[in-house]
Amino acid sequence: MGARPRSINIVAPDVPSATITAEAKHACASLAELRAILDRLPDAREPAVLDLHGHATRGHRYVRFGGDAIDLLDPRVQRFFETLAADGVLARLRITAVRLLGCETAVGPAAQRTLVRLARVLGVPVYGTIKMIGDHHHDARGLRPAFQHLLVEASRFRALGHGAAPAA
Repeated sequence: MGARPRSINIVAPDVPSATITAEAKHACASLAELRAILDRLPDAREPAVLDLHGHATRGHRYVRFGGDAIDLLDPRVQRFFETLAADGVLARLRITAVRLLGCETAVGPAAQRTLVRLARVLGVPVYGTIKMIGDHHHDARGLRPAFQHLLVEASRFRALGHGAAPAA
């Protein structure tokens, strides 16, 4: 990802994030709160990365905010992100990438499928993690550059067939 981008850090309340400063993070317990946070942010002058920090669900490895898991096979979740994109929220904030920062959010077919679908819906690169991550992987601004190697971009999984729509 090159030079360190400005990060918009959205953090689930059950995720320890003591190293990220209060000014650099926004607590979020649901997708509805995520939308409200993004809507409150001022228009951006410089590009940014949207970092979604949450615990990954067991089994499928979806990042979750409270009871909302980022599972693009869930029509409600897919509609949420389609609306976010259609309303120009990411463009207004100059979001150039989204990173799902939970443990192993790029491990396994379900997680990989969600990364690919989310990238397609949002129109920006989406990254997941290939290892467990914790507070020590972060500094005051978010994910430390030294740990970029833990990220995998969704396009890597398209060749595996994870970008295809499910059969009707």
